[in-house]
Amino acid sequence: MRPCHKYILSIITLTLLLSCSSDDTPEDSNNTDAIIGTWNLIELNISPDQDLDNDGTANSNLLTELACVSGTLTFREDNTWSIAFNGVNITSITGDLFDIRCSNFTSTGSGTWELQNNQLTLFQGFTTIFYTLNDNRLTNIIGQDLPDFRSEVYEKQ
Repeated sequence: MRPCHKYILSIITLTLLLSCSSDDTPEDSNNTDAIIGTWNLIELNISPDQDLDNDGTANSNLLTELACVSGTLTFREDNTWSIAFNGVNITSITGDLFDIRCSNFTSTGSGTWELQNNQLTLFQGFTTIFYTLNDNRLTNIIGQDLPDFRSEVYEKQ
């Protein structure tokens, strides 16, 4: 009976060894090619909605209210990024009313980036900014009300 046990033990051991994949490394879920390139700002959302262009319709997306708002994010293969942003100056008037005007200058910045799954992290000095990648869109949820922003969305060119 002893040889039978050795035979069964050998089969179990062999089965366990063969069932283990030789490729135990996780699948590369960091598709950096999806990030590399130029991304244009398509939404800069605020709350509460404002009617800045006086067309009778308040909107949360400043890009539909002010033609001067624009932004471009550029990601390079060496894991660096840069931004050029034509933003706004926001002043609280009273209650939910704000004076929102085009700024007179273009803000720029740069740093390094890292992609883990669909989470993109931008590093700029001591500042860290988080975006979620969904197809050809990057979304940063800021989650603040005016005089700050709710979110910003970039779309790949």
